[in-house]
Amino acid sequence: MKWMRKSIFLLLPILLAACHGGKELRPTCELTAISQVESSLNNPKGFTGQFTQTWPDGGKSTGRIIYEPGKLRLNYDYPSPMVVVAKDKKMVAKDFSNQSVTHIGLSRNPLGLMLKTPVHLSNPILVTNIQHKDGMLQISLASSDNPSQGLLTLLFTEAEGKLALRQMQAVDVRKRRSIMDIENVQEGIQVPATFFAYPDGQ
Repeated sequence: MKWMRKSIFLLLPILLAACHGGKELRPTCELTAISQVESSLNNPKGFTGQFTQTWPDGGKSTGRIIYEPGKLRLNYDYPSPMVVVAKDKKMVAKDFSNQSVTHIGLSRNPLGLMLKTPVHLSNPILVTNIQHKDGMLQISLASSDNPSQGLLTLLFTEAEGKLALRQMQAVDVRKRRSIMDIENVQEGIQVPATFFAYPDGQ
C-alpha cells in the first residue's frame, strides 16, 4: 500500500476534439472553457461523490470524494480503509489497516494545481490542452515554472453551461499513471471545517 499512498493522482489521456484557433492567442472557445472550469472549482459549496481509482498496476480502489475550494478529502473503503486529506500545501494519508501516516508536499504534486484558492488557471498554472466532445470538456494543467513535474487532467460533463467533474487524471514526475472516475455526484454540499482536518491530528 506504500506505493498507493505516494501516487494518489496520475494520467491516462482521452482523445477528444480540440477547439480550433491560432497558436499565439487562445481562441474564444478555450477562454470560455477556462472561465467555466474556474467557476466550477471555485463553487464555495463543493461536491461529493463515489470514486473508483485505477492504479498503475491495474489494481482498483473505491471510496468517497469530498471537495470544497482548496480542500479535498478521500475516504477509501476498498481494498483497505484509508483517509487522505489535501489542503494548503500538503497531503496527509492515514492507512487504518496498519495505522501508518504519510505526508506528501503538494508543490510538486499535480493535485496541488487544483487546490489553490481561488483557482485561477493562469500563471503559475499552465493550461496545456483543452478539448471538447459530445457534452464533455477536458482540460490539462501543469505548473508553468516546471511543467515536467506533473500533469493534471480534469474531465467534466457539460450541460446548460454548467460543469460537473467526472474524472481526474494525472501523471507525476516519475511518469506513473492512474485514473479516478467519479459518479453519484451531489453538488452544493457543505460540511464542517473539521471534516478537512488532517487525519494525523496535526
